[in-house]
Amino acid sequence: MNRHDRLDTLAFVSCPFCAMVCDDLSLPVHNEALTAQQIPCEKARTGFTSAFQATRETPLIHGKEATWKQALQQAGKMLREARLPLFHGLIGDLLDSKAAVKMADHFGGAIDHLHGDAIARNLQIYQQGGWQVSSMGEVRNRADLVVLIGHDPQETYPRLHEKLLDSTERLHADSPPIIHPLNHDCLDLLSITRARLAGKPVQADTAGSDELLTQITGANYPVFIIGRLPGKNAELIIRTCVGLVRDINETRRSALLMLGAGEGDMTAQLSAAWHNGFGIRTCHAKGYPEQDLQRYAGNRLMQSGETDLLVWISSLSCAPPPDVAQNTIVIGHPAMSFTQSEPTIFLPVGVPGIHRSGYLHRADGLRLVPLKRLIDNPLPGSATLCEQLISQEPRTC
Repeated sequence: MNRHDRLDTLAFVSCPFCAMVCDDLSLPVHNEALTAQQIPCEKARTGFTSAFQATRETPLIHGKEATWKQALQQAGKMLREARLPLFHGLIGDLLDSKAAVKMADHFGGAIDHLHGDAIARNLQIYQQGGWQVSSMGEVRNRADLVVLIGHDPQETYPRLHEKLLDSTERLHADSPPIIHPLNHDCLDLLSITRARLAGKPVQADTAGSDELLTQITGANYPVFIIGRLPGKNAELIIRTCVGLVRDINETRRSALLMLGAGEGDMTAQLSAAWHNGFGIRTCHAKGYPEQDLQRYAGNRLMQSGETDLLVWISSLSCAPPPDVAQNTIVIGHPAMSFTQSEPTIFLPVGVPGIHRSGYLHRADGLRLVPLKRLIDNPLPGSATLCEQLISQEPRTC
């Protein structure tokens, strides 16, 4: 890509490093090279800078440099000999997730995501009773009350307020919505508010329920935005919000907006569901996909020893895989480093949206955002490695 081509991509660059997948960033050129230092979002700035500065171009075997031929041959041998390989992490884009599903199907393995616990929890709630959800665009243009629930949303979604909540340019409202923030320890408040909204008696009230109830009853379109929810009450909080939204919709409009944690979680689930019919936590060992949200949880498979090979895919994050007893193949970000223990094989790949083009689902799941290649890089993508590993000699029985 020459300099003139690169200049054409500076405006409206898509950022793959957050669940919001903002597509309105600009990257200036400095000394003939792209720079991210002027991006106002810290998460985007860190992600782009790390990818721009990554220089690793060769694989590692037990921490020592190897040729691509050597690394791919050994990785293929490990995959063919594995009893149950686990394709985990999936911190990447649509092409990364598609490659994971394809390899799981070919080598008879299971797939899961880094945030599989949250994905499985939400999927189970949805399967059991359904829910009513909104989109990011509808929240921006219509919501007059936003109950913002989760752990430090500004850290997880740095531009949430700028893009959705504080905008004065709205299609169906003249002013930004009222924002009612709640931390991840709000189960009692939500439960009491729901009971009072339904006219049911409560044995004990809690501080804040009067204000929240007044705001909900006075709003035309209240939306409950749910971000990261650590802790044991996460499922109950979501179920209570689902019930609140259902109750409110008896008389007027209300909805949920599930943002997730990002890091390719929505993309992994939707991509896997498209290709195997279920989504993550699906095993292909029997020759057909079989989903079990508990049995095929990645952490459980590793701790129990049921999987004998971990294939960690992470093209968007420099964070290393978990330190496990199993042999590990890492298909990862070229700036990834290993502080505890080296994986058996490390295969560096291009970062989607910087070194190669790709696609990423936005947090609400309603838009697939294209990612442009911004700079030249010789590293392959996960899809290329997948084809090379599968095209080797057939798996022996």
